[in-house]
Amino acid sequence: MESKLQLNELYWSVQGEGKWTGYRALFVRLPFCNYDCPWCDTDYKHSTDWSEKDFLEVCGQETSRFAVLTGGEPLVHKQAPKIIELLKSLGFYISCETNGSSPVLPGIDFVTASPKKYTKGKHPEFFVHPEIIDRVNEWKYVVDKDFDFSILYRHKPYEGTKTYSLSPEYSDMKPNVDRIMDYLSKDPIWKLNLQTHKWIDAP
Repeated sequence: MESKLQLNELYWSVQGEGKWTGYRALFVRLPFCNYDCPWCDTDYKHSTDWSEKDFLEVCGQETSRFAVLTGGEPLVHKQAPKIIELLKSLGFYISCETNGSSPVLPGIDFVTASPKKYTKGKHPEFFVHPEIIDRVNEWKYVVDKDFDFSILYRHKPYEGTKTYSLSPEYSDMKPNVDRIMDYLSKDPIWKLNLQTHKWIDAP
C-alpha cells in the first residue's frame, strides 16, 4: 500500500528572499523541527496526509520546475528522500532551506543554510554540521535584537561562489534593519535580505 506523505503546506508562490528572489516556485513545507526559534512563522507541528498522486498533481499544475523544500527542518523529516525522488521524477531543480544541523540529502541542488542559536540545547548555538559546510550555496542569518554579529567571522575567508545574507527578524523590522545596515558598512560581502513575499502579501 502506498504510504501517505506528511506535509505542512504545499503551494505555488514566488520565492521572496535570498538568491532566488522573484522566481516562481513550488513550496514544499515539511512538518517537525529540531529547534524552537521564538519568532518562527510556521506551525510546523501541524501536518496533512497527501497521496503521491495528489502531490504530483499539484507539482504539475504549473510549468516552473523550481521547488523550495522548507520546514520546520526538512532534512530531519523521514519522508524527505521520497519527496525529493518525486520532485526529481518531474524534473524539478530543488532548493532547500535548512538550519544546517543535518547533512544534505542526495538530489538537492541548492542549499540555503540559516544557523540558529535556538537549538533546544541539543547542539551549541549556531551549530553547523561538518558534512553540510561544503554543500552550502548561501549562508543566511536572521538578525534579532540579541544577534551577535561576531558569529559571522567564522565564514572568513569568504568564498566567491557563495552568497552571504542577513535577514531582519520581521516583528521588529526597523531596529534590526538598522543593525544590519551598520554591519554592512564594515563587512560589505554580506547583503541585506528582505522577505519580499511579506511586502506583497504573497503566500
